[in-house]
Amino acid sequence: MTNKMVVLKFGGSSVAEPRHWQSIAERLHYHIDNQYCPLLVLSALKNVSNQLEELLHQAIDGKHNEAINHLKKQHLNFSQQLDLDLEQQLQPWFNQLDADCISIYQKQHVSPAAHARVLAVGELLSTTIGAEYLDQRGFNLSWQDSRKLLKSTAQRDQWHHYTSAECEYNYDAQMVERLYGNNQQNNKVVVTQGFIASDSRGNTVLLGREGSDTSAAYLAAMIGAKKLEIWTDVTGVFTANPRDIESARQLPYLSYRQSYLMAKYGAKVLHSRVLKPVEQNGVIVNVRSTGQAAHSGTIISSKSAEQSPVIAVVTEPKAIRLVFKGQKISEQCQQIINQLNSFGFDILFDGHRNDEYYVIVKYVNSDKALFAQMDLKVSFPNENLDIYYDGALVTLVGRANYEDWNNLLEERLKHQDCERVVDYFLNDCGSTYTLFVASSDYLSISQLLHHEFVEKLIKI
Repeated sequence: MTNKMVVLKFGGSSVAEPRHWQSIAERLHYHIDNQYCPLLVLSALKNVSNQLEELLHQAIDGKHNEAINHLKKQHLNFSQQLDLDLEQQLQPWFNQLDADCISIYQKQHVSPAAHARVLAVGELLSTTIGAEYLDQRGFNLSWQDSRKLLKSTAQRDQWHHYTSAECEYNYDAQMVERLYGNNQQNNKVVVTQGFIASDSRGNTVLLGREGSDTSAAYLAAMIGAKKLEIWTDVTGVFTANPRDIESARQLPYLSYRQSYLMAKYGAKVLHSRVLKPVEQNGVIVNVRSTGQAAHSGTIISSKSAEQSPVIAVVTEPKAIRLVFKGQKISEQCQQIINQLNSFGFDILFDGHRNDEYYVIVKYVNSDKALFAQMDLKVSFPNENLDIYYDGALVTLVGRANYEDWNNLLEERLKHQDCERVVDYFLNDCGSTYTLFVASSDYLSISQLLHHEFVEKLIKI
């Protein structure tokens, strides 16, 4: 058996544009002509996951029928733009959606399990359409339910178990044979869903928002792919979010470590969970734009970007800082983390400073009213706790083990923004320097930092 596997992931904006499907077909032909076996991972159509989240709340009020009909019309219209008539093939997914909404209305409660089942429908719909389009164009096609390919590991709390699952990703020769057979020179294309998996009991789980990238990384590791292509609406990974900072520059290559740190602290092009599976298995990642298919994009591998003090400025617009104080607080850290997870918070990072334990969190439970608006001190009544609610993170990602961050900041900023910084954290063995600022200030501060540390110091 040869080992020429490639995984291609196409995001929501790519699969929702009829004109892009010709590009997708051409890319598949390119890999087949070069004797690769492609595995295609598709997201839901653009904004469909957001509509499905809204549907959960509409179901509580019993007002879901109109929303489901809108989704059905949207997908049927898109199918027609691709010259497909798929009402019969798509109807089972809408029947499932209706049944779940009726159950939510009857129970007057959105459980994490129901949340996962409803949101999974977006990817099931898009892959049904995409597979039919490719089948009509003569590809030797195999549609696969990713819930039978990816199995999640147990999480501590129900919300994260069902909506932010993690999966095993060891190489699986039996999966390769099951997907492609003994003869891999058969030009077969496998089509499956991003974002969704199943747990040990067969229940549908999600891999977190932007989880299609994670699905693709897991599958690339499991089938021993040489390359993972992430196709999106930008031409690669930039030194900052180009939507916020027009002067952001595309990085032609990054190391796995650099990409991980950028994703960890807020860069949206990739999810941080993508990097560990691909790095451990030596899978090269290529981030590219479906709308500019000729552009080479960003290559992520063991090769680092230019070793300037700073390679990128990334932001997380919504963050909360909790500072627990006391001499014995170190003994309670895991209990604090578990409790915050159970409330629906993701832990962005944490650490110790003297007799303080700080935790930076982001609220992610979209099924409940914003917990952060409540007083978290009620949940930790026995703790000496300071909370800053309306915060944001601005993080400089730089040279590994950089030891002179303070001098660099002082030299360039001349203290002009010191009064606007609530707190700062040196993390990741000196590879990142994070400013915790008021959410109203994050954009202007990130623009200033990008100007001082990227535009002036890096030549790309």
